[in-house]
Amino acid sequence: MLIAEGFQTARALSVKFNTLHNLSDALLSKQPHYDWGLRSVKSVLRVAGGMKRANPDLDESQVLMRALRHFNIRKLPIHDITIFLRLINDLFMGLTIESKVDEDLKSKIV
Repeated sequence: MLIAEGFQTARALSVKFNTLHNLSDALLSKQPHYDWGLRSVKSVLRVAGGMKRANPDLDESQVLMRALRHFNIRKLPIHDITIFLRLINDLFMGLTIESKVDEDLKSKIV
């Protein structure tokens, strides 16, 4: 599916993606709303494809890392977030991505 979304380095990224999902399933607390199955895989990869098309100059590893973080952080309780972020940082070693901030929304809140 990474290839269908336009990723050139799909093979290497798919190994990282699969490893993250397997480790998340094994290491994170068991929650009834967690879904590490095919439905989640498809959803994350579609989000990654949309991000890739929106940011064609961004490195593909950074795009996938951001999609994984963005898609999964929302459903994790605080005690699992630190574990999940460490897993991502270990799998995408040396990569850093800045968080996107909606300045318009931020100005309306503050």
